[in-house]
Amino acid sequence: MNFDLDEDQQLTRDMIGRFLGPIDIAARHAMRKADGGYSRARWQEVADLGLLALVAPEAMGGIGGTMVDLALAAEALGKGIAVDPWLENGVLPVRLAAAAGDTTLVGELAAGARFAAVAFAEPGRRYETEAVGTKADRDHVAGAKTFVLGAPLADILLITLADDKLAKIAKDAAGIVRQDYPVIDGSNASTLDLHHVPADIFDLTAAKFRRVIGDIRMLAAAEMVGLAQTMFDDTLAYVGERQQFGAAIGSFQALQHRLVECYAALEQARSMMLRTAMLDPTTDDANWPRIAAGAKAFVGEAATRIGLEAVQMHGGMGQTDELSIGHALKRVMLLDKLFGDQDHCLRSFARAA
Repeated sequence: MNFDLDEDQQLTRDMIGRFLGPIDIAARHAMRKADGGYSRARWQEVADLGLLALVAPEAMGGIGGTMVDLALAAEALGKGIAVDPWLENGVLPVRLAAAAGDTTLVGELAAGARFAAVAFAEPGRRYETEAVGTKADRDHVAGAKTFVLGAPLADILLITLADDKLAKIAKDAAGIVRQDYPVIDGSNASTLDLHHVPADIFDLTAAKFRRVIGDIRMLAAAEMVGLAQTMFDDTLAYVGERQQFGAAIGSFQALQHRLVECYAALEQARSMMLRTAMLDPTTDDANWPRIAAGAKAFVGEAATRIGLEAVQMHGGMGQTDELSIGHALKRVMLLDKLFGDQDHCLRSFARAA
């Protein structure tokens, strides 16, 4: 099987690498200290590169990238430890808006004119994604949501509702009580209390919503592969430089064996990611989110292992924000639990087997 990238895929990956290159640790810290932990001006740059249009269907004015195209983009963003919330505030809202048939919103999101946050998690529901307590009464919404990534910056909120509905709400609509808090990768999220909030209501069938969940799980796995690659590369370089007992610690056989195991885990994770990305979700739409869950659990385990080894080989400073591996591992920890941790995803995958 030919795993070589075509010209467009190679150009996209190189473009992402150049875009992420100037963001060093100092610039990352500065951006995280800004209001909302990110820059809307930079988000417009992400849109101008076509990374948001890549997600949108051609029928709605987007580029309509394949799952392989999107996975390669996610991997490149992970390799660069991107500060940009492409997955949670780009792919997720665009996919949901497309599933709900809101062509206008898809176009606005793809162009970077709007920044959306998706509220799917409810208090006390842990990794369950189906809305139960948040409901619509005609054109008003009431309920509570938690872990709404990117909400402090958003001007549009997409709220999943019971009875197969999706609400589109303006961020400053009357009746919203929002509490912001930081999450582990340095970004921000919010809890939302919704008290009879005016909204536009769309139909969103459970099957379409699960399909979107499958896409996000798949791309979270792809981003974790890129993050794991960077943690491995940085560690390999470090052990070749760090001296102990008059020799580079990379010459110690015990560390060499551990690095070989990390390399094998990384290549297995990449193979799993590509194998899953090359599947056609439309041929098995019902099982796609479960198949993607299995890939995410496999990759998450490998990326976490590589990250912990990287931190240990770097010593105590590996856990600080002064080194890139600390930022990468924290992002892995967030992605590993997005739409289900490893145990939850494995149980979901078992039901598809």
